[in-house]
Amino acid sequence: MAREVHLKGYLPDILKKIYEFEQIFNAEEPELSLVFARCDMILDECFIDTLDEYGCKRWESMLAIAAKDTDTLDLRRLRIKTALNGDTPYTMRSLENKLKALCGEGNFVLKYANDIYTLTVGLALAAKAQFDYLKQVLEEIVPANIIIDIFLMYNTHEVLSAFKHCELALYKHIELTEEVLR
Repeated sequence: MAREVHLKGYLPDILKKIYEFEQIFNAEEPELSLVFARCDMILDECFIDTLDEYGCKRWESMLAIAAKDTDTLDLRRLRIKTALNGDTPYTMRSLENKLKALCGEGNFVLKYANDIYTLTVGLALAAKAQFDYLKQVLEEIVPANIIIDIFLMYNTHEVLSAFKHCELALYKHIELTEEVLR
């Protein structure tokens, strides 16, 4: 958001009409607008949530994160945030809170079978883009003696039954099972 700069407003009324001042300010105002825009960009780079392409690239190189060409800016910011908040959760509650931060509230199901040392994580289709990344994160933070079973929660008959047949006919079979229906 570019800030408008009006230097003439700082002059007394008698000096505003002088031709030389008008010409000087006409030359300086675009430069000052550019300085303010750069200051805003620098401020945006101070916070992970407002990083742009350049800021993400810098953080990724510092944290040794490999970004894919298909990654969105939000997904890249999420990876940076996760790397910076790299604390290992030692309880199911802290793991659940970490998954809420990564996937969003209600976009996953978490179950742990204590007797067979298996952690099961179901990921909703709304968070499908984060599947590979979530798998990598879980492999890093879950103890090695626990089996990780992660899967996508595809659309079931229960979900599809909320739609009329004519609405479902607009989709291909793979879209009905693997995409979020609206």
